[in-house]
Amino acid sequence: MSTAQDKLVEALRKTVSRTSMLAEGSDPELDSVLQQARADISKTDDIRVVELAMRSIEPFLLKLDQDRLSKAQSFRDGLHQLLDTLENLEHYQVPLNEKKAFETSLRSKWQSSAAWPILLQQFANLAKSTFTSKKEERQSSLIARLFNKEKENKDDKQSPQVEEVTAHICHKLTGLVRDLQLPSEYETQAEDIINELKDGKDLNHLPILLDEVISLVLVAVGKPQEDLATYLTHLNKQLASINASIVTSYKSQKNLSAQREDFDTSLQKHVEDTNFAISEANDLGALKELIGQHMTELNGTMGRYREQIKKQEEQSTQSITNLKSKVNRMEKDAMNMRSRMQQKIAEAMTDSLTNLPNRAAYVETILPLITQSKTTKKQLCLAVCDIDHFKKINDTWGHLAGDKVLRLVPKQILSAVGKEDLLFRYGGEEFVLLIPASSIEECRAKVEAVRASVEKTPFNVEGQPVSVTISIGMDYLNQNDDHESLFARADKFLYEAKESGRNKVVGGK
Repeated sequence: MSTAQDKLVEALRKTVSRTSMLAEGSDPELDSVLQQARADISKTDDIRVVELAMRSIEPFLLKLDQDRLSKAQSFRDGLHQLLDTLENLEHYQVPLNEKKAFETSLRSKWQSSAAWPILLQQFANLAKSTFTSKKEERQSSLIARLFNKEKENKDDKQSPQVEEVTAHICHKLTGLVRDLQLPSEYETQAEDIINELKDGKDLNHLPILLDEVISLVLVAVGKPQEDLATYLTHLNKQLASINASIVTSYKSQKNLSAQREDFDTSLQKHVEDTNFAISEANDLGALKELIGQHMTELNGTMGRYREQIKKQEEQSTQSITNLKSKVNRMEKDAMNMRSRMQQKIAEAMTDSLTNLPNRAAYVETILPLITQSKTTKKQLCLAVCDIDHFKKINDTWGHLAGDKVLRLVPKQILSAVGKEDLLFRYGGEEFVLLIPASSIEECRAKVEAVRASVEKTPFNVEGQPVSVTISIGMDYLNQNDDHESLFARADKFLYEAKESGRNKVVGGK
């Protein structure tokens, strides 16, 4: 029994020691604290020393977790914006299957810094496929403009639109490089890449620059210790508590065994002494006195043993009480952590400018809605809404005015629909409206009311009225649809609405 407990205690100590090594390398102060904690745990059985070591580690690990989440969110948002940039560029089409695969990977892997190089490489491949593919309606025109292969582009100049998109991508990559935590020997390389990205307007140079950025990301996430920070915090706490409880129980068992052996030895000696005295005694009076003396000593031994057992029981009761208290604290901490995680998930699913559910939330919502609609045979309408001439508003009045429009439009959309209808900011100036369980006539009327509500809303900048309208493409779910095919049809109708004059609803008939 004692040998097994010894092995368990030693195994737990090794687990704490080796697991804590995974968090090293991110902060010199944390490294020092972790080394001291390992030394304390390996040399002492005092729970107070272990708890003090764990408390000293916790703030560093929590800070690591916060920094990791902030960087991961920035990375995810940057890739979403880069994808939006690709999709908003006219005269080309992002390959649907590759885009779907990239979005799936991004949803599942954005929180793991070790997966960032893979995601960047996926985006690079998606961009390459986009720029080297031809759109059916406008074959050869885009790729000719991008790579200057048509005869009329002999001056080797890119279109202003391509330069603008390339500059936007370079700007996002610059922000990503600045957010990386790199060893000092890579700082010069990072600055060189940032300088190249600042001047980046040539699309042909973009793959090379992206490869350089990927190499820096690989350096920054060589050890995925950030992903283990939260795990280490709680694992160390739990192991320290379990270790202390086992050590206490182990000591109690050893003490109890030693006391039992002492009692057995003492009792046996008293019996032997009494037997010997009886065999040697010749006088009855002397024998009675001798037996009385041995009985007194025996009673004393029994009394001391009872006191020791009582004390041991009290210590065991106190140990159990302490362990229950620790378990209660752990449960409370777990509840708090679940609450914080739910809050973080909610933040990750919300657009910070409009407070609407974002693109990730849309994907999480549309899948069960489609399943429900197909099961219940009830209608589901999807409408893609795009603010007309939004770039012109930004260029003329500035980004503050553009942000004001982005906040105003969803308010007007929501005012024209019911509580059961769902609105998402899909990206840029594009919104997606889901209208479940309504008839075709009701859906069409709601979407038209949305368009009219935005058109009638007064909007002024610096005292001057500015026209704000939206174009909408809409369609209904078919039994053979998935969310991609439904969205693709609505998006196609949106394009038709834009091409035919804007401020209108197309589709859904």
